[in-house]
Amino acid sequence: MIVGALVWDPASKARLQDALRGQASVRFCERQAELVTLAENDLAGVIVVDMRDREGASTLATVRHIREAYPSVPVVLYCAISPETSRDVLAFARAGVNDLVLRDVDDLRFTLRTALATATDHCSARFIVEELEALVPANVVPMLRYCLENGRRALTVEEVAAALYVHRKTLVDRLGSAHLPTPSALISWCRLLTAARLLEDPGRSVEQVALLLDFPSGTAMRNMMKRYTGLRPGEIRENGGVRCVLHALKRTLTDVSEERRAAS
Repeated sequence: MIVGALVWDPASKARLQDALRGQASVRFCERQAELVTLAENDLAGVIVVDMRDREGASTLATVRHIREAYPSVPVVLYCAISPETSRDVLAFARAGVNDLVLRDVDDLRFTLRTALATATDHCSARFIVEELEALVPANVVPMLRYCLENGRRALTVEEVAAALYVHRKTLVDRLGSAHLPTPSALISWCRLLTAARLLEDPGRSVEQVALLLDFPSGTAMRNMMKRYTGLRPGEIRENGGVRCVLHALKRTLTDVSEERRAAS
């Protein structure tokens, strides 16, 4: 993955380079227009940007443009925090930055990598939710979004219910009333969509993806993929990754709905 970065001071550049060593290639930009070009040509998986460029000009308009024109590209704000910049942070949040990393506070290797992964997960979740909204009622969308944004963890139905401030039975009833799969099945589908996105990177092995997503083993992930989609990881990779699993999920949503309606 390539990270496009508009970070101008040498110390921040060094920290960013070190934090992502072995994880991503960093392409440092001198001008804001270069960031837009990277996003426009699909050359950066994530954009990291400071509040101001080398000349002191605000990057807010550029961030807003990237988030509106290229919503699939996550943007992480990497900046120092002070009484003078706190109001600016709010403006960048409203402009749509996916995550915030504070310079000299939490820009350690783990924190920065987590921020980049979270930003990517949120953008991917947004795209998938848009693809599925027509097939699920509005009261199911929050569950779908939460499971996709947290697809790297082995969530339980109880955890999801608690995060959404509802009872476990409420989720069961919502999905049942909509003639959709069970909550546990939907959680599994979201994990598989996350796995499929990671498998789109040809450099990742099945075992690496399984480890990133907290599966007990590569075999456990293979078995889940086969059970839900009928395909092996290699076949999912060869047939479009996320698009392939999305197609299987859409078919399942339609089939389960028709079966439950026929039985009711």
